[in-house]
Amino acid sequence: MAVVSKLKRVWWDPFVSKLEGWIRSFAVDLPDEPNWDQSNQGSWYIHPRRHGMEMFFLSSAFAVGTYCFYWRALGPGTMNYMMLRQFVADLPKSASPVLDKVVLSSLVASLGITLTHKVLHGNTLFMLQPCHMSALLLIFTMLYPKNKSVIPQILFNIYLHTQWGGLAALLFPDLSDHIYPLETFNFFAEHILILVAPICMIYSRRFLVLPPSINLALLSFSIYGFFHSPILHLCALKSGLNLNYLFTPPPVPFLRKLGPHYRLALYGTALAAMFTMRYCVVRAIVRK
Repeated sequence: MAVVSKLKRVWWDPFVSKLEGWIRSFAVDLPDEPNWDQSNQGSWYIHPRRHGMEMFFLSSAFAVGTYCFYWRALGPGTMNYMMLRQFVADLPKSASPVLDKVVLSSLVASLGITLTHKVLHGNTLFMLQPCHMSALLLIFTMLYPKNKSVIPQILFNIYLHTQWGGLAALLFPDLSDHIYPLETFNFFAEHILILVAPICMIYSRRFLVLPPSINLALLSFSIYGFFHSPILHLCALKSGLNLNYLFTPPPVPFLRKLGPHYRLALYGTALAAMFTMRYCVVRAIVRK
């Protein structure tokens, strides 16, 4: 115990103090107490020291996870790698070209309306929210020349794990700042679209659905986590905006009861949801 206490005093305490100091110097000036009547502006509801610790340790873990699981899931010599190369080489024609255009046009229109609303609100940085980025990823994937690269196929398969976010938004909608015409309607339209679009893409036969695997699921989680921390985390600290609820929890009672620990619950939920989405929901759709 004496050794642990000495290490804590000599190494750990100075280390986390420096992390806290960096977070405070990097972030904009924030109030200590949150305003629960809104969910856009951040506060130090979670102590800056904890922000620093999560930023350092989670970002490192997600970076290492992304590297390791990429090579295990998609590296040369893996079954997925060979399936992707073969599929691109013999890419079939779409089974429903008209439906493809309708889905793509709807995604573009919905994302455009979302951008307009964010500009009017003066918080364009909220376009980095995962669901909006999911819509952008689907648009990019549908437009990318599929006979040129495996990139759209890889992105699509990663998205099949992360699309649970659209369902979560529909189950627990945060409409607290909606004041403009079509804003609430488009909120539901966009999140329904990012759930429906992958189904249409699967049945178009233009996208390969790789077999479910633990490595691919953990790669998807690692990429999702790395986008959240450090990328979104840094943007939130610098802007003071509560991007993807990095400062305070969403208006979900059981998450607010967890206090500052709610983010660990969100990460755990995300991991479980990704496995459930891919192994249960997507598998059921593919089998039909």
